[in-house]
Amino acid sequence: MSKYFLTTLCILGIVGMMIGTKAEADNTVTATVTIGTVSVTVSPTSFDYGTMPFSTYKESFDTAGALSGKNISATVGTLKTDLAIKGAVTTDWTTLDATTPGVNTYVHKFGVAANETTRAASYAGLTTTNTSLASAVAANGVVWFGLKIYTPTSGVTTQQSAAVILLATWNQT
Repeated sequence: MSKYFLTTLCILGIVGMMIGTKAEADNTVTATVTIGTVSVTVSPTSFDYGTMPFSTYKESFDTAGALSGKNISATVGTLKTDLAIKGAVTTDWTTLDATTPGVNTYVHKFGVAANETTRAASYAGLTTTNTSLASAVAANGVVWFGLKIYTPTSGVTTQQSAAVILLATWNQT
């Protein structure tokens, strides 16, 4: 009987050791992230269309001074970026219209150009809401664009400053 008892005791001990033993394996996943910058830098930050009469237009490409014969550059940060553009009303020209000037209503348009010294082929009207200027601009890439302003048909004759705002957003594709 002691032989059976010892055998049973040994079997129970082995089973107990197996139940108490836990199998483990180490697996590690390392996740890395690099911080990039979503930004846009515009150059020049201002220019002067000059003195113009009512009901006329002029392209930024045709202005005098440092911008003459050149486009405006928008340089993005270190991430692939989408650029949007919008206009704003001025102090006295209280309406920005995409197509038709009127009394104290002006039109401001934008057009993408191939490079610094090539005139934009076509222009689209700015509004006070964001419109796509360029999408999926490569990191540190440059977008060249020009502006075209149409003065009101009549109204206030004092100097006006027409803001154009660019917005950079991260393109996650």
